[in-house]
Amino acid sequence: MNQTRQLTNSSGNHTVQICLNESSQVDLVTGYIKDGLLNEEAVIVIAKPALRQILKSKMDALCFDGQFLKDQDQIKFFDAEFLLSNLISDGILEEKVFQEYVAAPIYNAQSNYKKARAFGEMVDILWKQDQHDMAIQLEGFWKNLTSTQELTFLCTYSLDKLDPDSYDNALEHICKYHSHLAPQEDSYSIEPGMGGVMLSVFGEAWNRVISKFSDSQKISTQIQSTPTIT
Repeated sequence: MNQTRQLTNSSGNHTVQICLNESSQVDLVTGYIKDGLLNEEAVIVIAKPALRQILKSKMDALCFDGQFLKDQDQIKFFDAEFLLSNLISDGILEEKVFQEYVAAPIYNAQSNYKKARAFGEMVDILWKQDQHDMAIQLEGFWKNLTSTQELTFLCTYSLDKLDPDSYDNALEHICKYHSHLAPQEDSYSIEPGMGGVMLSVFGEAWNRVISKFSDSQKISTQIQSTPTIT
């Protein structure tokens, strides 16, 4: 059973990955970076220090020359907490600053390569701080960027340390605020690293929420297609 679940848009360039724990998140993002480098894409990683260090070690283990890749501007690492602190002013997320600190470096990196892909941990930071509306606003900035740029964007939500009884509520909240995304088969298969019971609870919660999400979409479609009688 897989430790991750995925939502993505129809073009496949904006993906939200929901991870059961940090270990599955690391494996997932490592695979995402590896695929980008092998495909000669520019890769931008926006993550907290701990995750950045782990990812760099993973790249070394896969025999990628990290210094060479940085010198060639094929891979760039940014601190998610530092960027986020600059994006927020008086409790408001500034899109102009996002363009300066996030979009501009991506444009520059992508100019030397046929495509670019980015991983961002800022959304997950906001989500864990219960700043859900701001997290979704930031997702919107990324959505706009992927619609105007040859860019693939991945963000992850980790359910690590969350009470299993809260899985349904957490998953429903994520799906609710990503109505432009749909559940898809996971591109990266993660081997189970914990007990089957926890994996089963996670899988069952996902199935319940997706079923509920799908039913609501059908209802919404039916309502929109019902002719108005005047």
